[in-house]
Amino acid sequence: MDALQWLVFFICICFKATQTESSWTVDVPSSVEGLLGSCVVIPCSYNYPDITVHTFTGIWRIDDQVIYHPTDSNTVEKYRGRTKLLGVLSKKNCSLMIENLQQNDGGPFFFRIELEGPNMFSYFNNKVSISMIGEPKTTEFFVQEEVKEGQTISAFCSVSHSCPTYPPDFHWSHSGEKHFQTQNLQNGQWKATSTLNFHLNHTDHNKPLRCRVTYHGGKQRETSKTIKVKYAPVNVKVEYESDVNEGETVHLKCSSDANPVSSYEWHSETDALLYKGQTYTMLNVSRHSEAVYCTAVNEEGQVKSSTVQPNVLYSPDIKTYSECSSHNGIVKCVCVVESRPPSMVHFVVGDRVLQSTTVEENGSVTTGTLQTDFGSFKFVHCLANNTLGNANLTLSLPVNDNMQNIFIASGAGAGVIFLIILIAIGVGTVKRCRRQSDGTPKSDLSTMRSDRPVESPRYAQAKRKENYEDVHCNDIYANDSVYGNIETDWDESVYTNV
Repeated sequence: MDALQWLVFFICICFKATQTESSWTVDVPSSVEGLLGSCVVIPCSYNYPDITVHTFTGIWRIDDQVIYHPTDSNTVEKYRGRTKLLGVLSKKNCSLMIENLQQNDGGPFFFRIELEGPNMFSYFNNKVSISMIGEPKTTEFFVQEEVKEGQTISAFCSVSHSCPTYPPDFHWSHSGEKHFQTQNLQNGQWKATSTLNFHLNHTDHNKPLRCRVTYHGGKQRETSKTIKVKYAPVNVKVEYESDVNEGETVHLKCSSDANPVSSYEWHSETDALLYKGQTYTMLNVSRHSEAVYCTAVNEEGQVKSSTVQPNVLYSPDIKTYSECSSHNGIVKCVCVVESRPPSMVHFVVGDRVLQSTTVEENGSVTTGTLQTDFGSFKFVHCLANNTLGNANLTLSLPVNDNMQNIFIASGAGAGVIFLIILIAIGVGTVKRCRRQSDGTPKSDLSTMRSDRPVESPRYAQAKRKENYEDVHCNDIYANDSVYGNIETDWDESVYTNV
C-alpha cells in the first residue's frame, strides 16, 4: 500500500471515529430545583449512533456510585427504592425520578447508556445537580374580589413544582366546578393550575376563598383572598321590648344584613310612611296602637320586615254588654272582660264570692260565666283583676217567671179581699149616715114599708142636704166612682128588697 492509500485510510478512520463520538449526546439541565421530602424528576433525553439495537440498559451514577440500576442490588443502599427510570430508553428518554428527596441528594449525577456489544457511553460532561428548597414556593392566586350576588366567577390557583409524576393536589374552601391543567416549563420545572368556577351569594360576603396545595410527600401551602359580595338586605327584623304598659313609650330598632349597609324606613300596616331612620319611637302606646314594619333599603334592593305590634299590657275593662239572662227558668250571668294579661273573673252574690262556672279566653278577651241558684237576690257583682289592676260591674238579675206568676196571683187575691173590706166599710158608713139624717125614732120593718111610698126620693135628698154628717159622708165618696157605684147599687137593692 503506497503512501496515498495510507493517507486515505487514516482519514476515513479518523472521520468515522469523529462521527461516532458526536452521535453520543444527552440533553439534561445543569440544575433542577427539588422540594425536600417530595420528589424530583430530572428530565433527560439522549442519542446514540445509528446502529441496530435490541437491548438497552440505562444507569445513573454519582461519581463511582450507582444511584439507579435496573437491578436493585447494583444500586447503592442509600438510593435503593427511591430512584426510578421514567423514560423509555428505546425512545431515547432517560428521565429519572428521585423520591423522598433528602438534603444530601444534591449530586451531581450523570447518565450512562449500555447497548449491545461494545456500544456504551457515559455522559460525564453533562452532569445534573439538585438545588434543595425547604418549603413550597408562593402560590399564584387570582379571583375577582368585588362581585354581585348571583354572579358566577372563576378563581385560579397555580404553583410550580418539579415532580410531574405526582403533581400537587388542590383543595378549595368553596364548592364549584373544578378543572386542572399542567404546563412544562424549563429546567425540570412544571406549573400546575387549578380553576374553580363557582356561584356567589350573600353568605360569601367577607369570607376568605382559600386554596390549599398539598405536595407529594405531604407538605402544604395555603393562600386566600376575601371576596366582597354586594347584595340586597336580608334578615330584616325589628327588635323591641315585647311587653309594655299602656301609656308608656317603646323604642323599635330595625336591623338587617346587607352590603352596602342599609338605610331604614318605617311604615304602618296600611303602608303609610311614619319615619326614616333605624330606630322608631312609639309614644303613649295603647291597646289600639296599630302594627308597624320597617323596610331596609340599599342600592341592590329593598326588603320588608314582618309586621310587629308591641304587647301592650293594661288593667281589666269589663264590657257593658255583660249581662244576666234567664232561659227556661235558668239564670246565667256572663261577664266579658278585656285585659292583658288575661284577668281572673269572679262573681259576688250577697256575701258569697263565687268562681266562674266556665272561663273562655280569646286573645285579650276573657269571658266568665256563672250559673247557680241566685235565690231572691236582685243583683250580682262581676269582679275582674290582673297584675295591673281590677274592675267591677253590677249586673241586674232577671225576675224568675214562676215568681212573677206567684206575685200576680197573690196580688189579685189581695186586691179582691181589700175590695171586699172597703165595700163592707162603705156599707156600714152609708147606713150610719142615713140613720143620723132621719129625725124620727127608729121604726120596725113594717113602719119602713108603710112610710116608703110617701117619703121616698125627696126625703132622702132633703135630709142629706140639711144634715152636716150626711154631706160629709157624701164628700168622702163623691170622687170615688167605685165606692159611689157601690153606694147607689146598695141603696137600690136595699129599698127594692124592702
